Amino acid sequence: MIVKYFDLKKEIKKNNNFYLLYGQNSGLIEETINNTLKPNFSKNLYSLDEKEILTNENHFKEGILNKSFFDDDKLIIINRATDKILDTIKEIIEKKIDDLKIILKSEILEKKSKLRNYFEKSSQHAIVPCYLDNEISFKNIIQKKLKDFKGLSPEIINLIIENCNYDRVKLNN
Repeated sequence: MIVKYFDLKKEIKKNNNFYLLYGQNSGLIEETINNTLKPNFSKNLYSLDEKEILTNENHFKEGILNKSFFDDDKLIIINRATDKILDTIKEIIEKKIDDLKIILKSEILEKKSKLRNYFEKSSQHAIVPCYLDNEISFKNIIQKKLKDFKGLSPEIINLIIENCNYDRVKLNN
């Protein structure tokens, strides 16, 4: 199911265990993961790259199925996800592991992408498109972050926008 990033907090309560965040706005993806998803999920965080998983797929599956005494819940973030990982994700979904949350991060996914289509059609998994910010949304972000700053003028906001070039990562730094 398609979820807007600002509605994601509501969807977390519906027991979604699999999330796909994709798009050009890597700053928004990181912000959504750090501010919305990580605080609501396990402290046992594992961050992997899709290539790592696909080169040693059996080891990855064993690690997920292994119920460690110390790792009750697991949060796995898979970076640079593509259509190649879809079969592995489907296998994990079929196992119905309650204490496992997986976040897939991807860049632009075409409409005909199998991974994107699977998450869009599923009612149990969330897909969050993260499009580039426009001038209005970027100005709102700056104003929220600098609301306590007394001398905030339109010129300063425009200067910040020029220096950041609509990149949230640069803005946050």
